[in-house]
Amino acid sequence: MPKKFPGEELLSKVFEDLADFLPYLVLVGGWVPYIYAKYVWKNVPSLAVTTSDIDFGVGDAGFTGKDTVASYVQRLGYGERHLSMDRMIPFVPIVKNLAGDLKAEVEFITDPNVSRTVVNKIVGREIKINEIENFGLLLESVTTAKIGKQEIRIPTASMFVFHKLLTFVQRENGEKFKKDLYYVYYMLRFSSDKEALIAQVNALIKDKKQGASVKRNLQKYFKDVSSQGPFLVEQENGPDEYIRDLRWDVFERFSRLREV
Repeated sequence: MPKKFPGEELLSKVFEDLADFLPYLVLVGGWVPYIYAKYVWKNVPSLAVTTSDIDFGVGDAGFTGKDTVASYVQRLGYGERHLSMDRMIPFVPIVKNLAGDLKAEVEFITDPNVSRTVVNKIVGREIKINEIENFGLLLESVTTAKIGKQEIRIPTASMFVFHKLLTFVQRENGEKFKKDLYYVYYMLRFSSDKEALIAQVNALIKDKKQGASVKRNLQKYFKDVSSQGPFLVEQENGPDEYIRDLRWDVFERFSRLREV
């Protein structure tokens, strides 16, 4: 089982603090492969690269609570990063540990087609909400992982992979670009049922209208072993004691998603 990252202390704190809101939120982003590795799969020998940020997706599930995430984290004394020097809202919440030596931003993302009224009822108008095209794909294909006392909603492995393959090209930050591709490789390599995952992703490529874009991205970045994709994943992965020719292994795994 993977050892615990220091940042998981903050992740656990956020889960505990937002327990009443978790049924209406979906954990997304770089923590997802880590959650699969530690809490869903078995005998995973290495760790996914993670991010310090904690990202939640927000859909249109009915919410009947009186509090919002914004009012709740303010009462709990979360820090705030304000987007404008002369305005208190919107802000991005910042969670810190008791010692104050660890901190992470807690961000909220939705799809442009999701009602902002519903999102505001859950998160609050005070918190910055990011809108991302095609984000609804992650919100419509969800499973759960048991972490401590909490049931955490996360994207299914196949949809996580499909969505990364769709959106990594939109990353302006080169490091995030590489990490997205590495997350896909990590899922393909360490899934507890690799064949099922490949079949499910291929089914999404075939059935979803966004599948054509995914195929183009795979063709461009993983056409052969010398393409940019295998090289970037190899860079992000670093030296690997288990695989002699990592770049070939990357190409071979991604090529199985080009067979649709």
